Amino acid sequence: MERNRVEIDGRVVASDGLRRTPAGLPCLTLRLAHESQQREAGFDRKAGCELDAVAYGEPATDMARLKEGDLLWLAGFLERKSLRDPRPVLHITEFEIKE
Repeated sequence: MERNRVEIDGRVVASDGLRRTPAGLPCLTLRLAHESQQREAGFDRKAGCELDAVAYGEPATDMARLKEGDLLWLAGFLERKSLRDPRPVLHITEFEIKE
């Protein structure tokens, strides 16, 4: 398999603040909320979820100034949270502040 690309708009619900990995890489963990209107089976429906996300390196440093409530466009890929926890986490590779 090759495809693993996600683009989503989300609002910052929580941030753990900028930290560094043991290797010294900047890291930022966020919780995002998403709400939108989507078309499915010919009908409009509300879609919403909360999603854990993480950024490393330059995106993490650039996103460190974000505040709770900021609206973002995010792009990246999904990866499991850890070897023992298969829940998906969005790894952010690109972002844009919408407000």
